[in-house]
Amino acid sequence: MVALFKAVGGLVMALAIAIPILMLFIGGIQGFTAGVIAALVYAFWGAVIFAFGLMLEHLEAIRYNSVRQSEMLTELLRRAPKADPSGRNPTAGSLDQLEKSTFRFKDI
Repeated sequence: MVALFKAVGGLVMALAIAIPILMLFIGGIQGFTAGVIAALVYAFWGAVIFAFGLMLEHLEAIRYNSVRQSEMLTELLRRAPKADPSGRNPTAGSLDQLEKSTFRFKDI
């Protein structure tokens, strides 16, 4: 699906480049002017479609890696050195809370 959006966006932008060139040969300078206006509209919507495909690709990557990143964060918190009770490190309590948490990035 992502590849489809990116391909369609690329084709629409290629069409936007071809329109003014084609109109220059067919209709002269008046046709070229009309072709440029249409080309700008096509280029904009082609870029929007392509950007939507890139956004979906990014979201898929986040979803795919979220479980692994959650496990890495949990392991990192387990390996963190514990604060000395006499030193009273202010971040130690929050680290302990995160360590006991069942939070997963996937839940967002």
